Order: sequence, then C-alpha cells, then structure tokens
Amino acid sequence: MTADVTPRTDPAQVDVSVVVATYNAQRRGELDACLSALGRQTVAPVEVIVVVDHNPDLLAAARQAFPSATVIENRHARGLAGARNTGIDAARGSIVAFVDDDARPEADWLERLHDCFADPTAVGAGGALIPRWTNGVPRWLPTEFYWVFGCSYTGLPERLAPVRNPIGANMAVRRKTLEEIGGFRAGGDGEEPRAIRSRGVVRAQGNVPDDTDLAIRVKQRWPDSIWLYEPEAKVHHTVTRERASLSYFLRRSFEEGAGKARLAAFVGSQDGLSSERRHVGVVLPRGIARGLRQLFDGDPRGGLRALAIVIGLICSAAGFAVASLDRALERNVLKA
Repeated sequence: MTADVTPRTDPAQVDVSVVVATYNAQRRGELDACLSALGRQTVAPVEVIVVVDHNPDLLAAARQAFPSATVIENRHARGLAGARNTGIDAARGSIVAFVDDDARPEADWLERLHDCFADPTAVGAGGALIPRWTNGVPRWLPTEFYWVFGCSYTGLPERLAPVRNPIGANMAVRRKTLEEIGGFRAGGDGEEPRAIRSRGVVRAQGNVPDDTDLAIRVKQRWPDSIWLYEPEAKVHHTVTRERASLSYFLRRSFEEGAGKARLAAFVGSQDGLSSERRHVGVVLPRGIARGLRQLFDGDPRGGLRALAIVIGLICSAAGFAVASLDRALERNVLKA
C-alpha cells in the first residue's frame, strides 16, 4: 500500500512543514493512513517530512512507498524528541506541525492550526486528540486520564483558549521559536535515566515529557508569548488493546508522576506543575464525585471510574515521590 501525500491542486498552500516521526515497520498501515489524511487537507503544507527513527529497512521502504514526502533518517538520539528535532532541522516552512504516525488528522486540521498563528503572540498551537479505539471503549477508564495514551482529556478547554502546553502528537510551532530554543529536550544534565516508552518507542528521554518541557521553556524565555489550544483541530489517535489496559494505565500513571518530578527539576515546580495542581485539585475531585453519583444512580461503571481516578492519582504521586527521592540522592552523591 502506498499513500499519496501529494496535496490536491485546489487547496491554498500554507507555509507549514508537517513532521511525522515513525520507527516500526509493523505500523506501516498506520503511517499510510496518516499520510493519506495529510494529502486530503483543505490547505496544503509546504512539505511532509517523514523521519524514520534508527530503522534502515523502514527508511528504505518508506522512501520507495512515499515518493511525494521527504523521508529522512533520525540524525539525533534515538527517540521521539530526536526524530522531531531532525524534522525541525530539515523543515522549510515558517511553522512546523507535528503529528504521530498512528494519528489521522481531519481534513481541516492544518487549516485550523494555521489560523491560530494569526495572533502574533502565539508561538504555538495544539488541537484535540480523539481516541480511535481498536478494541472498544474501556468503560472503567475515566476521561480525566485519557492523557495516559496521548489523547485529550477532561479538563482541557472546550473552545479556543490559551494553555500551558499542547500535546506533541497534535501541535504546531513557529520554526524560528524552535530553532532559538534548541528544539525538544533529548536528555537532561548529561544523565541517561530510564526513558518513557510506549509501543516500543522512546516517548520521552530521561522521564521528561518533552512537549511540556518545550512549551514551558518557550514561555519562560518569552513571557508575553502564548500557546493556544484549538479543540476543532482534530486528530484521531489510535488506542490499541494494550494501551487501554489496566496495566498500561498503572504504568503510565507512575511514569507520568516521575516525569513531572524531573520536569519540575529542570524548569521549576511553579511552571512545571501549574496545570497539574488544577487537575489534581479541581478536575479529579469532580470526576470522582461524578463517578460516585453514577454509581448511586445504578451505574456500577461510574464507581469503577471513580476508583480508577483514585488509583491513578496514587500511582502518579508514587512516581513523583520516587523520582524526587532519586533526584535528591543524585544531588547528595554529587556533593559528596
């Protein structure tokens, strides 16, 4: 199967380079669907750049299968951050948009993201990530925790609004900003702690959520800049049976807590945990209350969702505590 990523001749072209990182030949079907969706956009990008993450066989196959795209190998460290940085290096557009290889943008996705940059203070924008379930919706899983598999979750704005950070699988950033800030963080302080992985790919080096880290560093450097969230810029993100499982939920919750501890160490706790404080203090209690009301109204799955929120919160807190302790021990060793 070959995806046609050549934009139609009728849409207007916008000065945007779209970067798609890929790594696994077994996900070729997903990549085909992603690139086909990019070829049906209501506005055409300057280019589509496919970055293959340290997989020579897939690189050769992709170059043959997608002649209309620019297919290159990851020239940085293995992982999503390195692949995206390679895409930034190669991009010609004044705006660089990112979408995952297992995500399918709706036809007006690029147009809606591009419109956000009419605001001169907007350095970047992101859109909604809607789960595309491969094995049905797990009724026990609370929408407040959809971030565990990279989808939009309860607590995000329901209309165009500023946010601390977008989600990396559906975001666009001014290229000048990316170049000046040094792109995505591919590690930290020369250390190589365990990386966060999902479906075999390194999602975040050093347990640091690199999309959040990027957005915070940009905001710290340019305080008057804003990141926008446009929920109408929709991408459908594949959620496999494994990613919708309880074991994955528990592991990702723990890893997210660990990642936020390390993020806070890099960018400061005030900025690194600003959105999380509201999520924990406002959004999650509302979700628990809603689940309990549903339980009392006769829906036992409401009780399961309330319980899952509590368990997910405990796992995240445990990850945060463990990573914070590790960080403190590392500092003591260095001082010694």
